[in-house]
Amino acid sequence: MDLRWSWLLIVGVLGLAVAVLIAWRLPVAKVQRRMRPLANVSRLTRLPEFARVQRIYLISMAVVGSMVAIAFLGAIVAAARPAKLASANDGYDAAYPRDIMLCVGQPVNDPTTSDFLNYWAEKAKGATNTSFGITSQNLRALPITRDSAYAEQRMRYFAGLAGIQQKLDTHQKVPVEQKLELSAGLESFARPIKYADYAPSLEDTLAMCLSGFGPSSGSHRRQLVYLGYSKFRADGEKRPSLYDQSQVLAMAQRQGIQINAVSRADVEQISQAGNDSLRALTEATKGRFSLYNPAGTGSSDGANEILNGALDKIDQDPPVPMYLGVNQDSKRYFDIPTIPLAIAVVAALALSVGLGVLRR
Repeated sequence: MDLRWSWLLIVGVLGLAVAVLIAWRLPVAKVQRRMRPLANVSRLTRLPEFARVQRIYLISMAVVGSMVAIAFLGAIVAAARPAKLASANDGYDAAYPRDIMLCVGQPVNDPTTSDFLNYWAEKAKGATNTSFGITSQNLRALPITRDSAYAEQRMRYFAGLAGIQQKLDTHQKVPVEQKLELSAGLESFARPIKYADYAPSLEDTLAMCLSGFGPSSGSHRRQLVYLGYSKFRADGEKRPSLYDQSQVLAMAQRQGIQINAVSRADVEQISQAGNDSLRALTEATKGRFSLYNPAGTGSSDGANEILNGALDKIDQDPPVPMYLGVNQDSKRYFDIPTIPLAIAVVAALALSVGLGVLRR
C-alpha cells in the first residue's frame, strides 16, 4: 500500500509527538482547596484493594491513550490517501473493459490454431469484463461479444477441428458426423476465394481484423492478437492489395488498438518483410512480437509451453484506455481508505464506550 500524500502522515505524527511532549512537560494546575488529612496513608496504599484500583486505573489510562493514538493515526493515514495498483477487484476492469480480437492468418485445422484458440478459451471461461472476437483472412468467424460462455464455446468448436483433421491425415477411422463437422467448420471460419484483380496481403488481413472492433467511447482497452503466416502473396505477384503498413498503423492508432503478433517461423509461408512489418506495427502500438517455432521441442507439450508463454506476455500487458492520455508504463492506482478509516472508527467507538464506563 502506498500513500499519495505521505508528507501529511509525517506532519501528523510529528504533531502528535509534540502534543504528547507538551502535555508531559507542562505542569498540572493544582486545585486550591483544603484536603482532609488522613491517618496511616502509607498503610492504606499497601492494601491489596488499593493496589488493584491503582492497577485498573493505570491500565484504563493506557488503553484510553492507545485508542486516542490509534484513532488519530487512522484518520491521518486515511487523509494521506492510501492507494494500491488497480486490479479487477478494485473495479478497474469493470470501468475499462478489454476487447480482444483474435486474428488468425492460417488454416483453422492447423494444430497451432487449435492451441491458440484453446488458450483464449480458458481466458474466456468466467470472464466478465472482456469481449472476444475471431477474424480470419476473409471472414468474421466470431463477431466480438461480451458473452464469455458463447465465445468459449465457439473457440472450443473451432479448436476441435484440428483433431479431426489429424485423424484424417493419419488415416484413422472418422465418423461421418465428424467429417461433416470439419467441413462446416472450415466453411464457417474462412472461405477459399480466388480473385481476378486482387491478391490479399498480410496488411489486408490485419485491416480486416481491426475493422471488427466497431466504434468505441474510448474507455475500452483494445487488443489485436495475430497468429499466422507472415507471407500471403507469391513472389512476383502483380495483382494489387488494398492496404499497406502505414494505413494499418493509422487504423490502429485512430481507434486506440494495440497490435500483438505471433508469427510462424516453421512454415513455408514466411517472409522477412512480413515479419519486419509485424514487428514495426507492434512496436508502434506498444504491443509484443514473437516468432513461434515449435520445431525441436521434442513434444507437443513443449510447443504448447512456447506458445502459451508468448500469449501470457500479451495477456499480462494490456493497453490503457485511449482517452486517459497516459502511456503504456503509467501506473494506475485506486484510493483504499477503507481499512484505516475502519480502524479509526472502531478505536473511536471503543474510546467512547471506555470513557462512559470509567465515568460510572
